[in-house]
Amino acid sequence: MIEDAREIPSNTRLEADIAIVGGGPAGLTIALELRNAGLSVLVLEAGEQKPGQGFVDAFHGQVAKNTGHPPLSLYRTRALGGTSTQWGGRCIPLRPQDLEVRPYVPWSGWPISYQELAAWYPKAATYCEIGTPEFQAGVALGSRYRPMVPSLPPDEVIDQDHLERFSSPTDFGRRYRRILAKARNIRVLVSATCNRIQRSPDGRGILGLCCAASPGHRFHVTARYYVLAAGALETTRLMLTNHIGNDLVGRFYMCHLEGKAAIAHFPLKTPILHHYERDMNGVYLRRHFSIPAEIQRREKITNVSLRFEPPIIADPAHHNAILSAMWLSRTFLKPEYGRKLDSFGYRGAESAGSRALLKGHLHNVVSGMPLLGRFGMDWIFRHVLARRKLPYVAVEGKIGKGGERSFTLDYTAEQMPTPDSRIKLSPERDAYGQPRLEVHWCASEGDVHGILQTHRLLAQRLQNHGAGRLEVDEEAILYGYNATGGHHIGTARMADSPSQGVVDRECRVFGIENLFVAGSAVFPTSGYANPTFTLVALAVRLAQRLKGL
Repeated sequence: MIEDAREIPSNTRLEADIAIVGGGPAGLTIALELRNAGLSVLVLEAGEQKPGQGFVDAFHGQVAKNTGHPPLSLYRTRALGGTSTQWGGRCIPLRPQDLEVRPYVPWSGWPISYQELAAWYPKAATYCEIGTPEFQAGVALGSRYRPMVPSLPPDEVIDQDHLERFSSPTDFGRRYRRILAKARNIRVLVSATCNRIQRSPDGRGILGLCCAASPGHRFHVTARYYVLAAGALETTRLMLTNHIGNDLVGRFYMCHLEGKAAIAHFPLKTPILHHYERDMNGVYLRRHFSIPAEIQRREKITNVSLRFEPPIIADPAHHNAILSAMWLSRTFLKPEYGRKLDSFGYRGAESAGSRALLKGHLHNVVSGMPLLGRFGMDWIFRHVLARRKLPYVAVEGKIGKGGERSFTLDYTAEQMPTPDSRIKLSPERDAYGQPRLEVHWCASEGDVHGILQTHRLLAQRLQNHGAGRLEVDEEAILYGYNATGGHHIGTARMADSPSQGVVDRECRVFGIENLFVAGSAVFPTSGYANPTFTLVALAVRLAQRLKGL
């Protein structure tokens, strides 16, 4: 059943076998996996059933300036389904090397093998609705396969066949609401904020949770086992506020690095595969460039992906009516997307002036009305009305004076774990009296080196094969990277010992017998993959562990 905690009398005491704090993809996956396990499950979601209605004052916090990290109030949602209510649906698995100990990546290595993680990806694919979890283009597309860049033959340095699979995108709250409502052993409470965790006198167990439906309306929860699945930031806040875990809680905070720093130029007649493809089941797919594990080890670089994406949307020099229309409509979009469309990555925004930018974009829209009209109709049918939505805009490359077609490349890069990149508690408090968060996010020279070297390797291979040329703005890599907004990783990392992490290989908090952590907070390293697919896989794995307790 699904209830609103505001309808429960104040000071009520609730009991369950398993209490899960957080109703996002991790928390709901665990609950769904326990549906027929003979255990009573209580899910506590701080938001309401639908996004946009919850109290989000708690998301505000402090971020160190000039780091490229977005405000803490962005990219997070308090609602049943968590951030899946606004995600783009991109699903990518981690690579085997992501779990290995890499001598050039400090604090690398997971306490579980890649085979153990990969065993749960098929079930995660079902929950995320991405079809068969096949991520190689040749296998997934069969006879319809064609190279992304035909003139760049397969070689050992550049992989251009690894796939991203896209969810519907699946809003876990909306998609699984009926199942949760009908499940006899699952009770979901919305508007239920967990504020305090009560420990046993010896500190080795959790006795209960103190929760609130509003600042003055409190209730209590007791369970045999507890799971913190409130997202990496809120889980960390709960642990730090209640002195749960060791001194590593909040450290090793990772986001992926992202940016635009290269333009690829190809002969005009080269058929570049820059758009979204679909497999036999209608699932949207996208290719990207990456570096195989052996070359990463040789070059001592981290995981980086490069993909064809629209150029910097804020810069009207792209002369594209579609992109200019997107820029002009940015104020009507969610703040998370409006931020990227505003001047994200455009270092010339200030010098250009707002009036000149407006004039340039309006000119693009007026001169490109026929293109914009065709795009609008296609977007309505394939993105607005369709259940499985076209993920994003893919535009044709720009034709240059030299008879070339040019495409902008985006990068998404792994961030090396470092204890200096961390989350702390702020002296300020929210309406519930809880400390706000203070983020000190920092990238390392190794992160930037990986991005630079990946671009250089692709540029070299294109040149060697006569396939095209890559124009790289290395200054933009050195100084223009940003932290990917919604990818909060590593603050309660998994390890073999408490000297290396916060939770053990089963995601149980070291030193506390009945407390577990679910979500990307437990990732020891990030790879370049969006974290949702892997955190769902780990949630399925944790649920199987809970069944046996």
